[in-house]
Amino acid sequence: MTGGTCPAVERACAELAGSAPAETVQARRGPKTAVYRVRLADGRPVVVKLFATDTTHGAADEARLLAAVTAAGRVRVPVVIGHGPVPGLAVSALVIADAGTSTLGDAVRAGQIPRPAALLRLALLMAAFHSAKAPPGVLLAPGIGHQVSALATHCPKQLFVRLAPALEVIAAGARVERLVWCHGDLHLENVVRGDDLRLTSSEHGRLRLPDYLVDFEAATVEVPEYDLAQTLVTCDALAPSDRVFMAAAYGRPVDTRLLDAYVAFQAVRGWTYAAHLEGRDRDAWTARLHLALSPQPGRTVL
Repeated sequence: MTGGTCPAVERACAELAGSAPAETVQARRGPKTAVYRVRLADGRPVVVKLFATDTTHGAADEARLLAAVTAAGRVRVPVVIGHGPVPGLAVSALVIADAGTSTLGDAVRAGQIPRPAALLRLALLMAAFHSAKAPPGVLLAPGIGHQVSALATHCPKQLFVRLAPALEVIAAGARVERLVWCHGDLHLENVVRGDDLRLTSSEHGRLRLPDYLVDFEAATVEVPEYDLAQTLVTCDALAPSDRVFMAAAYGRPVDTRLLDAYVAFQAVRGWTYAAHLEGRDRDAWTARLHLALSPQPGRTVL
């Protein structure tokens, strides 16, 4: 999505939130989406997410997913204010209440929270999200079979061949009884800090997580190792100590051999689409790819 987004934000706010924007700051821009933080003329802080019309996941899909997560009651998500097509423009928009201006990544960079503590929170959020069932009728991202087929089309052949042993392990580990609702893109920038950084217990003994989980366009149904591997790769937590820590913090049984395989898959997939095809973050993805595919003590795949 390129250029001309200010009119889209203005129209989205007027049509979907009932107020014109007073202040607008672009927070993130990608090939198919753009995100803006907006303070409306009536004083409300909101986030406007614009979706290109040719994307498979639009504003309505994201709104339905947020509603489903809210209904499940396991993790906090921002309140949906409105969603729909933007009149006169080839985009749709989702307007949500602004849950906060600082992500877990921001908190780590500012020294407000240690990195291990942030990884712990990601693992706890993942476990809470996995405990909810994916509701029927909500559009989810394609599963592993479709992802592998698409990757074979776009990935350089010599790299895809190196992934073959991992794909064999993944195919053998696909057991229906272990499937969970996966976020698909759970990393430090997709968690917005709540006002209180403390982890406390509710009156029913369940851990209360103050953070908000955002960006559900990659949500799908897969085995837990799929989600855990994606988080390890995107958070640059591929050292053996990080992997052991995250798996332990997740608090549920993890198949380490299957996790190894999914780490390789997620690294190759991320490098292919981000660095190879889109030219984004090439150094970061090349380093992740190297770590994921290089032999390491205790690794059972590749």
